[in-house]
This record gives sequence, structure tokens and C-alpha cells, in this order.
Amino acid sequence: MNNIHCYEGNYDKALFYSKMGRFFAEERYIRQMPYLRNKPEKVWFTVEEKEQVIAFSSIDFKDEYVEFTTEYVEARYRRKGLFRVLTDARFEYCQDLKMPIKTSTNIGFIKDYYVRRGFEVYRMTKNYWFLRRDNQEASTWKETKRTRPEATIRNSMI
Repeated sequence: MNNIHCYEGNYDKALFYSKMGRFFAEERYIRQMPYLRNKPEKVWFTVEEKEQVIAFSSIDFKDEYVEFTTEYVEARYRRKGLFRVLTDARFEYCQDLKMPIKTSTNIGFIKDYYVRRGFEVYRMTKNYWFLRRDNQEASTWKETKRTRPEATIRNSMI
């Protein structure tokens, strides 16, 4: 059975990088995700099988909005609903924040998925769609971050 884990706040970085390190370091992943970065305010969601990460996504907190950042599912696990499960986890995490959510993608069916979830395309470039969804009343991350736990690794069965 797959597990979904949430890494937020002052989580165990050694544990996180022992599971996620290959995505930051191996050339094949760097080519696919050249903008993959970690920073203290990011929240990561991972799906594991046999204690190995097979899919992940993240949230980055800006002053006036939440950004759904990197989304990745290992090729052999695609089309099994993991992207949806991770995105649902991000929506659940953000439901009480009352901040707009933004994301971007260069993949048409991902853009279509977000549009079905209530996002609007607010900007396009040659290669990317930029999407936004209002999440009730807007507040700022500075006002809401105190309500989040200092450190957690939450687990739930999918």
C-alpha cells in the first residue's frame, strides 16, 4: 500500500533528503525538473512504495498567495491517480488558508485538470500556462502561518 507523507516546518532534513535526494542530484531528474529547489517555507508531499518515493509535489508560500510548485510521478506509476491524490492533499492543506492559489504548467492535460478544479488561466507564454484560483477570502501567509504546526511528518494511507 502507498503512503502519503507531508514534510513541513522543522522536519528531519536527513530523512527528507534520504528519500528525495536523487530527484535533486541525478542528471535524469535535473533535466526533467531544472527548477526543483527546496527552501524552508516549502511543504512537500510524497507518495512512497516499499519506502521509496514514487511521486511528490510541493507548496511554496508567497506573501499574498500559495503556489503549487513541482509535481512529479515516476513514469511507471503514471495514470494510477497519484497526481490527483497529491493535488487533493495540497488542496486539503490549503483549505483554511484563504489565500489565492497559483500554479503553472507546460503540459496540456495538467492545465485542463486545474481548469476543471476551478483555476483560470491568467497568463500564457510560448511554453507555459499560468493559472490562479481564489481560495475564499484572501489573507496573507504571514497572518496564517502561525496556525501551522512547527514540524510534522504526517502519514495517511491512500
